[in-house]
Amino acid sequence: MKNQPIQYVLHTLPGFDVIVREELKLLPERATIKEHVVHAGRNGLTIIDYDGDVDDLLKLRTVDDVFILIGQYTDLPPKYSTLKVLRDKIVLSPVINQAVKMVRAIYPKRGGEGKLRFRVIARQQGEMPYRRVDLQELIEKAVEQRDDYRWRAKEDGLEFWITQIDTMAILGLRVSDETMRHRTYKINHIEASLRPTAAAALVLLTKPKPTDVFLDPMCGAGTTLIERALHSRYAQLLGGDISEDAVEQALANIGPRYKPIEVKPWDARELPLDENSVNAVVCNLPFGVQISTPEENRRLYPTVMKELRRVMQLGARAALLTSDMRAINRALERNSGMYIDTLHHVVVLGRRATIVVVQKR
Repeated sequence: MKNQPIQYVLHTLPGFDVIVREELKLLPERATIKEHVVHAGRNGLTIIDYDGDVDDLLKLRTVDDVFILIGQYTDLPPKYSTLKVLRDKIVLSPVINQAVKMVRAIYPKRGGEGKLRFRVIARQQGEMPYRRVDLQELIEKAVEQRDDYRWRAKEDGLEFWITQIDTMAILGLRVSDETMRHRTYKINHIEASLRPTAAAALVLLTKPKPTDVFLDPMCGAGTTLIERALHSRYAQLLGGDISEDAVEQALANIGPRYKPIEVKPWDARELPLDENSVNAVVCNLPFGVQISTPEENRRLYPTVMKELRRVMQLGARAALLTSDMRAINRALERNSGMYIDTLHHVVVLGRRATIVVVQKR
């Protein structure tokens, strides 16, 4: 049987799909977005056509996970008979064999030798007459009935993820591993530290250029500095934090790489930088929950914005992550010349937040 065209499912943080679209434009081959859905506010699923190498997708920095799409099943009735419909489709699917070959070409040992080990992760959203575990066991039995390999459901091995949202279900075979979302460079972590994919998205929103003098005034564990370094060429990386412990953790994560770079203890309200010396900024501002309070934010944000206005060049962009829009608006009202370019409503660390892209004009 002729191989079917390959489609992929990209898992993203909720609200980051618009930013992911921008990164997809940087791929060596054209990616066509077919659909985007959100699962229970926990992550987004973007279905794409891509004729290039799957390795290209594994290099995406704003994406948490990459799956080969096995099937998208629509108009599923809210009945137990839906389980039989899904089972029959999976037993006969021509895509699974092709997908397994693609994954094992990248990771030859995934699934092991002899009986091919696999597991199923099932997720549900909406009203259904069967449980999530029923859906999981159904997929396991369907895969074991296939005759292309000797399959065995096991905790480790290949991963099939099925997400059912009301009358639609998406089944994919996971290509990526945990290092795609967590990276290998992040040795040390601190409280409220950004996930690397979120940091990469913030970096992308600054529209990186080779001439960038890039600043993170509250750098925490150094994630955004590293993500900027890994994105493309730059002129200088500058970072600091009021916490000396955070600076130590950032320096440990950075190591001897990503030069020229300077990371030092400082107060973001009084940066040891010249006027008009920076042309790109990313900052994960205190949400006022784990760190700081809403009252402290209302005092902090205007002062930090004033300092950013001082050190940023005309035309420079700052991607600021916050859950306190009241404090951001207050800060902008007090600092003329700093304007909101775009807003992106997202979810990070389980909390609703906004990425505010500010430009100095």
